[in-house]
Amino acid sequence: MSVIEKLSAISETITKLMNFVLNDDFVKPDFNEYLTAISAKNENRTNIQAVIIPYIFERRLGNDRKSIIELYKESKTEISDVEIEILEALSKSFSSVFEVGRVFSNGFELYNLVNEKNYRVLSLVKMNNFRGITPGQFALCRIFPLKEEYYLLEVTNVLSSINKDEVYKYTVAKIIEKPEDAYFENPKKLKQIEELVSDFGKKFIECFSTDEVITTNTYADNLINMFNTYCDEGILPEKEELEDNIKQIENNRYFTVSDFKNSYSDFMEKSLEGFSSHSATYDIGIIYDEQLGLFVLPFYQTFCKIYEVEDYKTIQGYKDCIKSFLENDKVPANIIKKVAKKYSNFMERTNEILGTSYTVNKLLKYYKADSVEKKIFSSASVLYASKIFEQMMNMVSEKENKKEKSNIDYSHVGRNDKCPCGSGKKYKNCCMPKQL
Repeated sequence: MSVIEKLSAISETITKLMNFVLNDDFVKPDFNEYLTAISAKNENRTNIQAVIIPYIFERRLGNDRKSIIELYKESKTEISDVEIEILEALSKSFSSVFEVGRVFSNGFELYNLVNEKNYRVLSLVKMNNFRGITPGQFALCRIFPLKEEYYLLEVTNVLSSINKDEVYKYTVAKIIEKPEDAYFENPKKLKQIEELVSDFGKKFIECFSTDEVITTNTYADNLINMFNTYCDEGILPEKEELEDNIKQIENNRYFTVSDFKNSYSDFMEKSLEGFSSHSATYDIGIIYDEQLGLFVLPFYQTFCKIYEVEDYKTIQGYKDCIKSFLENDKVPANIIKKVAKKYSNFMERTNEILGTSYTVNKLLKYYKADSVEKKIFSSASVLYASKIFEQMMNMVSEKENKKEKSNIDYSHVGRNDKCPCGSGKKYKNCCMPKQL
């Protein structure tokens, strides 16, 4: 198959998928609901087609949580080998944040900021469509592999290099949203994370003498900092210090914590403030899974109490609590298995509350399909190994240092005095030039 024939076959297959979404009796109603949810119901056909791409590759429907591509293949009575091959390739597509390297006559060289890997991608359309994209810019793209080549499926946003702060924030937010993307197609990064998880797991046990610590959001930051200090400096917390920061909630109840609802643009600032900055008080479980790493789970004790107490109805918000743990992608199947193993009445009570008749395996298949099918490390563990996260934290630290220095009174400092910024240098060789 020639290059032109291959590009034509790919474009034809994508067009068929789009038409399937717009016309299939089962998929079309869901797509219309999707358009309403993202306020795109009244968009013209051209703009709606731009929305179809993420819908096709990110949506799962039905009790079996089937992808749009799976549903499309099931709807066909006849399908060619070429189309099957392309559909398989499209099902492996992924969206990420890329730094633009070289620009070629038929594509780009892109560096994936999330998984730290270079890609040479071919364009499905004429390069004139990307005339404004130049080396050094950052682009949010979706690409897919086919026969040892990568193809550019869409470009949804392009940012200048002067917006590096925003790009880094968005990249870190993408890693937190889907930590598995950070080691996708990168065996070296995967091995690094596996080694970190194993090493930190041993240190967690050494630090807390258990793999599960329950406290409140008021003290959770302190415990996490103790663990970080031990990992970085080898300093174990004192027994009394641990006891002072492990506190049980008096009345377990589940409710919505408004502080969690942050946009990616300010999530870093919010996360640096910590759980203790939240206005409400609630329980938190700090859990180390030996396979997946560190998880910090609000309302974990409340979740467990639903299966521990005789009358679960005494726990406010018990149903919403169960649904939140099942529907939250940040809670992996391993955590649900851990609680199910701890409480013999787990499935009986869950089915009673939700009005279902699941087994543990069926429950996990429905709610936790991704973490059952593949190994997804905790976002905290993945961030430890992320170059972008390290650079971002350095940028935040530099801003804080500059802010602190701007509040220093230099009016009575002599030229040869030590600079009050704490650098150890003489004032004339440090901050004095900046004050002139």
